Amino acid sequence: MVRCCPGTNPRRDGRGRLTRGLMLVGLLAMAGLLSACGVTDDPQSTIRQAGEHNARIWSVYNWLWIGAAIVFVLVEALLVYTLIRYRRAPKTAHGRPVPVHGNTTLEVMWTIIPALVLVLISVPTLQVIADLSSTPENMGEPLRVDVIGHQFFFEFRYPELGVRSTNTMYIPEDRPIDINLQSADVIHSFWVPVLAGKTDNIPGRTNHMWLSADEPGEYSGQCAEFCGTGHALMRFKVVAQTEADFNDWVQNQLNPSATGDPAVGEQLVTAGACAGCHAIDGTSAGGAVGPNLTKFGAQEQIAGVVENTPENLSAWLHDPAAVKPGTAMPKLPLSDADIMHIVAYLETLGVDSP
Repeated sequence: MVRCCPGTNPRRDGRGRLTRGLMLVGLLAMAGLLSACGVTDDPQSTIRQAGEHNARIWSVYNWLWIGAAIVFVLVEALLVYTLIRYRRAPKTAHGRPVPVHGNTTLEVMWTIIPALVLVLISVPTLQVIADLSSTPENMGEPLRVDVIGHQFFFEFRYPELGVRSTNTMYIPEDRPIDINLQSADVIHSFWVPVLAGKTDNIPGRTNHMWLSADEPGEYSGQCAEFCGTGHALMRFKVVAQTEADFNDWVQNQLNPSATGDPAVGEQLVTAGACAGCHAIDGTSAGGAVGPNLTKFGAQEQIAGVVENTPENLSAWLHDPAAVKPGTAMPKLPLSDADIMHIVAYLETLGVDSP
């Protein structure tokens, strides 16, 4: 007669070990697969550092990853040791281990150790938060940009230069950008993951942050705070340029050419605030709030009140309410150059199509 502890079956002992082994192999394979899922070339990846602001944040993340890895290894090593060391420990008559409680030393240890870990994490974190609270003085003369969040676009004003733009912030490379964040309506959140952390635009309050770009390029950003039905469309770009190219952009904004560029106008319309309300067939503009603009150039009137001419369209874009009182069309913060480009593009829509 074979005796065994209650709850065990000697015939199934080998099958149980095989099952546990397969489960372990599966978990390890899943962990390896998940660890390979990171995408470093994503335009909004938080693990890329293209500016000093984000690099300083990652200096803390690196220490946290190292600390977390050490804690993980120690805990898992202790767990594996315990499972192996006591896997054949004698059981009670009921087939269950004897419960252990009231171990003061153990309870003090598992209270103090996590507290020490939190202290070690908080010290470098608070240091970086304090370090990022003001624009660094060792990176050159900062450029001030006022960022105003609207439903649903970002407006960028350069008070020292007298220019502004919508949904595209132009900056010179390798120079600190001193940013004042404001909101015209609800709470928004300004975030360029590759360049800096996120900071909120709060109505009635001015928040401050700074960023910089190590080299020329386009960096994707978005509103990181749900702000209404058009929140998903509230995307923008930060275009870093050489100092010479940035100065040329400023001069073009101050002294726009006599005629607009339809290609530039198309980019402003399809990637800007216009696409949140209007649709244009064959483009990424798919708004359903305002009229479809696919045949706009062939229409006889603008908003049903004035003749469709470049001059009237320019006046409409400058101040819609002045042309048609009570209109739901908002007054967008477009520069004169932006309006010229948009007019040139809209007047081409539907002209040659039946």
